[in-house]
Formats: sequence, structure tokens, C-alpha cells
Amino acid sequence: MIKKYLILLCLVVYISCNDDEKAVDIVFSDAQVGAVLRTQSIDNLTFDTSQPELPIQFTLEYQDGQETALLSDVDFFISFIDNTPDNGDNSSTSEFFRNITTTDFTTGVNGLPVTTVTITTQELLEALNVEGSQISCTDQFVIDLTLNLTDGRSFSNANTNGPIIGFGSALNSPFTYDVIVVDGIDDDLFTGTYSYTSIEDGFNGPTIISPDLLELTRTRPNARSFEIFRDAQQTTTGGVLVRSEVEFTIACDQIILTRYVRSSIVCGAGVEGDVHVLLGPATNLSGTADPNDDTVFDIRFIEAFEGFDGFCGWPTTSSAVRLSKQ
Repeated sequence: MIKKYLILLCLVVYISCNDDEKAVDIVFSDAQVGAVLRTQSIDNLTFDTSQPELPIQFTLEYQDGQETALLSDVDFFISFIDNTPDNGDNSSTSEFFRNITTTDFTTGVNGLPVTTVTITTQELLEALNVEGSQISCTDQFVIDLTLNLTDGRSFSNANTNGPIIGFGSALNSPFTYDVIVVDGIDDDLFTGTYSYTSIEDGFNGPTIISPDLLELTRTRPNARSFEIFRDAQQTTTGGVLVRSEVEFTIACDQIILTRYVRSSIVCGAGVEGDVHVLLGPATNLSGTADPNDDTVFDIRFIEAFEGFDGFCGWPTTSSAVRLSKQ
């Protein structure tokens, strides 16, 4: 593995969180306990220029395997990536935005602390001293979280491993979120049944290999998702059906994959936990999407994103698929 599988070794990353089982139960009684902020739900993660009043909103669930005794507070940081520098590069480095404490959490349905984060688009602009005229479709704000514990330890995206941060994993705790600038599209576009063709294979062949048809659903404004899997004949996990959900955002003529998407690629059953190859957005976006015509479009992405190769020993590799509506 290239990077990061260094911390939170005591987490059960393959157990789904429910009323009876918590995904951060202790594996070894003498192991040090870690903590996560699980993404429980997302209402909106886009800066829609057609609806600037629509706030950013997502809900987090705190888990530490010790009945929440270690929660201190959470720091929020915001940065801006200008992907359209034709009108000047307005990129901004990370700035402290706000802090929330235990008083901002309530008890959720799993008996664990939850908090709903709401950030207005105006707050994003003011935090980085950016004018609305300086942002364009496909630009992005990045919200980074640092979870601070009462024992002095802190967890963030920088010191957390793949099974923890993987979108679609049991924990789904990336500690970082992209807010992409979009022009709103019709809710019914880019939904329905699609066939697909690999137009650029990944390291070990096509990334998506089964089933033949994909069902695209609306996750939230401008976001879409579909499920992929490798069947018993195509996986090395001893006949286990390995499922995964891919999510992307439509930003004008570009399709932008969510960072840290858990693929259905698993290299061996002997690897402890929910360790999959992670996918992420490619820098050379294809630009083949028409926001008013969802008949055919491409998704371009990276396998082993940021080195998260699921212990497969894969290099970072670009891949792409073409989806055609049925």
C-alpha cells in the first residue's frame, strides 16, 4: 500500500452500523481506540448558482467505541479551488471556519451523537473573501474537518485510512467534502437505465464489469449514483458478491466523480476489513456531458486514488466509461 494505512487499527470497518452493532467496536481489547465522524446523510453539497439560497447541509454521527466518552470538539476549515482561471486564479488556501463542541450534538437513532452541519453559500464566500462574480461552474470549495478528542488526539483526512474514508464503506468518514459550483439541471436528467462501455481500461481491465445495465438514481441536486458489483466468477473473494456505489456530480459539461469512492475491486479475502480499491476524480475531465441532453456521457476517473489501492499493489491508473441511455 502506498500511503496511509497507519491508524485506527481497532475499528471494525466491515460491520454496518445499526442499533445493535457499532462500526467502531473494539477488535482487540488492548488496542488503542480511534474515532470517526460517519457521514450519516447529505442533503446538498453543491453551490448552485441558479439557487444560491440553497445551503450546504450534511449530518455526521460520532463514534469512538467508548460510548462517546472521548468527543471534545470539531474544527472546520474551508479552501477554494479555482478550476476556471481564465478570469484570474482565485484559489485560496485552507482557512479556519468554525468550531463545534459536544453541545452541538444530539443523540441519534443509533444512540450516538449526531449533528447536522448547515453552511450557507454566502458564508462560504465571506470565509474566503471571494465574490460571487469570481466563481464559475466546476470550481469547488473544500470543507475539511478535524475531530479533536479529550485525550489530546486528533483525526482528519490526513491521518485516516482507506476503509474509514471510503465513500460507500461501513464508516464513510472522509473528514473532507467537496462543494462543487454548478448550474442547476432538471432533476429527471441523468436518471434511468444506462448501458456502458469501457473507453479506457484501468490497471487490470475495465473497472466496471457487471451487470450489463446500470440504474442511475438522483441522490440529491445535481448528484447521481449507481451500483456496481463483481460477481462470484469475477472476484477473488471466494464467491462473495462485492457491491459498491458510485456517485458523481454534473457541473455544466463535466461529470465529476466523488473523492474516495469505494470500488467493487477487492484483491483478496485475507485482507482484514472493508479494504477496496478507491476511485476518485481525474484532473483531465472529459467534458463530454451536455447538461441538457443525458443520452450519452463519459465518466473519467482514477483507480487507486491518492494511493488507496486496497493492498492490490496497483499504481494510480486512469480509467473511463461511456454511458448510453436505454
